[in-house]
Parts: sequence; structure tokens; C-alpha cells
Amino acid sequence: MKRIGLLFILILAIAAPVFAQYPDGATGDISAYADDQGSACDLAANGGNAPVPLFIVHKFSDGGGATGCRFKITTPAGMSIFGFNTTFVPIGQVTSDLSLGYGVCINATTSLGSVIAFSSTPSPLCSYVSVVAADNFSDPISTDCSFGEYKVETGQAIVNNDGNCPCNIATQPSSWGKVKSLYR
Repeated sequence: MKRIGLLFILILAIAAPVFAQYPDGATGDISAYADDQGSACDLAANGGNAPVPLFIVHKFSDGGGATGCRFKITTPAGMSIFGFNTTFVPIGQVTSDLSLGYGVCINATTSLGSVIAFSSTPSPLCSYVSVVAADNFSDPISTDCSFGEYKVETGQAIVNNDGNCPCNIATQPSSWGKVKSLYR
């Protein structure tokens, strides 16, 4: 009986870190939008060096919170980024490795900033402005209110939507085995 009790305690000690992991989405999700409230994801980039309104928004729908994040954004052909305006503390460049310190724990939809983008030539139909992992990182990161770093869900805005493009689908790395298990 002592062996079973000892084995049970050993299994709990090994499994405890697994149970301590944040569930998906506990640090919100970060995506690109056409407005600062995160409600419009269709962007028009028709060329002629026209400005393209673009905002990065951190949303929370699960009661979680965050004190910062680290990511970069990618744009389609024809679109150029010249800067990023934010009220938070930025370190780095939005096109390669941007870290933002919020200064407080936020747990409501918050605009992280506006991207200064221009469209020199028309971007392809149904192309995307995506929030992705910063250079040399495997995942985009969000820092929770206890200062733990966790992978954050991200999404994208649609550029030149022709009506056949899905809007703002959060992206998540997966394996073929995980996809197959959804259909068993």
C-alpha cells in the first residue's frame, strides 16, 4: 500500500507542471484589424501609395489578462510598413521583433497601436496581414499578469477581400496527428 501511495505522489509530482500550463487563449489573442476596436478585418490596398489603416488589437474573451507581448507582422506584396505608433513601451521593430510592455495588467480589448502602412501596388485578392512569431522565436508570446510567458493565439486581417475570404481566423501550430484526432 505504501508503494502505491508513493507511486501516486510521484505521478502527481511529474504531472503537476502539465496541469499548471495555461489553456489555449488564457492570455487572449492578438490580430490585425482595420479599426482600433478589433471589429473590422477587411483592408483595402489598391496601390497608388495610398495609406492603409491597420491596427493591432489584443482581445480577451476568457477572463485572462496580459502585461505585454512579443510578435511581428507580415504583409502581402505591394504593401510597405513605415512605422508603428503605440502608447505602450515598444522595443524593436514591428516587421521583425516587437516587444510591448503594457505597464499594467489588461484584460479587456485593447488597441496595441496603429501601423503606418502604404500600398504602392495593388495587393493580391484575399491576401493577409498576419501577426506571427518574432524573428528567432517559435511562437508569438504574451506575458500574463503573473509575468509568465505563454504562446498567444494570433490572427490576420484580409487585404482586398473579394467576398470569398474567411475573416480573422486565429492561427495555431498543429501536427497532422492532432488534426486526424479531431475526426475520430
